[in-house]
Amino acid sequence: MVSIRERAAIFFGQHDRKKLDAGQHSWRYYTGGAGDPVLLLGGGAGIGIGWLDLAPALTPRFRTIAPDYPSGAGSCAELINGLVAVLDAEGVDRAHVVGQSAGGMFAELLSRRVPDRVRSLTLSSTGLYGPEDVDRLRMRVESTLSTPWPETREAIRTALRRTWPDSEDAEFWIEQVVTATDAAGSAGAANSYRLLLELAEGVDELMRGPAWAGPTLLFRADDDPLITATHTGRLRDLHPDCDFRTFAEGGHSLLISRTADYIALVTESLSRT
Repeated sequence: MVSIRERAAIFFGQHDRKKLDAGQHSWRYYTGGAGDPVLLLGGGAGIGIGWLDLAPALTPRFRTIAPDYPSGAGSCAELINGLVAVLDAEGVDRAHVVGQSAGGMFAELLSRRVPDRVRSLTLSSTGLYGPEDVDRLRMRVESTLSTPWPETREAIRTALRRTWPDSEDAEFWIEQVVTATDAAGSAGAANSYRLLLELAEGVDELMRGPAWAGPTLLFRADDDPLITATHTGRLRDLHPDCDFRTFAEGGHSLLISRTADYIALVTESLSRT
């Protein structure tokens, strides 16, 4: 079996890391492969290396773009404008968009902002936060800002170990997340919650607006501890014709817990759209 560090080496060997100054923020992102472009949007940690298993599987047929989210982005508009700037910098007119967890929420926003730039949506372990999440997320923002960063860092480690209890690669991923969040500390972590809070507070308006109507795959695990059926149900309401799949088990991070299944499902979907 190929170890996680060997797989990371393959990813870095096949992908270039680029930098783009867009608006108020500097964006860093990985590109690799050739063919139809695929924009890969990770979860709340916002690390492009999170796609180290999927991206190499796609690059024989697709051109992948996997951004790191800038920690200074404190609004969804800033984040989405930056993603559009990345597409512009790469000369991409239309891209398949794959979003995991919070990345699926951002993919939904991107498809509203520039619908003509989206070729398909693939949304995993995601949904839309709503009124039931507002108080929790607001408290997360406040507590993150008021807690010394070393304590928050350890809380992140603990939470991730609960999220990935059975993964032999858990410690590798925890270090990737902690390293990424260390750079901006409490302010950056609070911004990641601010984005989700903004989504939760604006979900009613989002639900009223016209959703992107192109090919959409939405899949999740029934035992996802972070994204509820209510969250996913909102996306299903917006995309009633989507291809909806479920796994009985797999938790929140399906690319880690069911790597082969994830790659096969996404590859098959992209190949026919």
